[in-house]
Amino acid sequence: MKRNFRKILAYFDRTVEILGAVMMFAMVLIVIWQVFGRYVLHKTPSWSEEVALLLMMYFGFLSISIGFRYQLHIRLTFIVDRFPKRIQFVLDKLADLLVAGFGILLIIEGYKFTVLTWTSTLPVTKLPTGVQYLIIPITGVITMIYGLLWLFGWKEKETTWE
Repeated sequence: MKRNFRKILAYFDRTVEILGAVMMFAMVLIVIWQVFGRYVLHKTPSWSEEVALLLMMYFGFLSISIGFRYQLHIRLTFIVDRFPKRIQFVLDKLADLLVAGFGILLIIEGYKFTVLTWTSTLPVTKLPTGVQYLIIPITGVITMIYGLLWLFGWKEKETTWE
């Protein structure tokens, strides 16, 4: 059972990373097309800037959760390292709890903001404005999952890319 759980987590990790890579790749292609259209064809696609900005927001927020996954966010360890191991363990678990709590905050407030803006539309693509903010609660779910995994010791902490 533990082996299957690890496989599911590895699949989840890889899916989040692939989604981020696809978003970045699509954003780069769109911007290249936009520049090519502007300077070579002298006609810029009207949708390109709006979609590129949308992808940049999604990529940026998804990167937050990937950063939590690999614990790449800034930590002030020079103070914590001076405490006894037991206190370090408690502080480490407190940090994990704060990460999960931050995820919950993103879920709640991101959901509220997405719902609040869903009735208006983006000017060019005519998508609901809430689409811009939908990534916030999604990032919250992913961040909360990683925080809980660390908190309950269901995942080994890694500080390097696999």
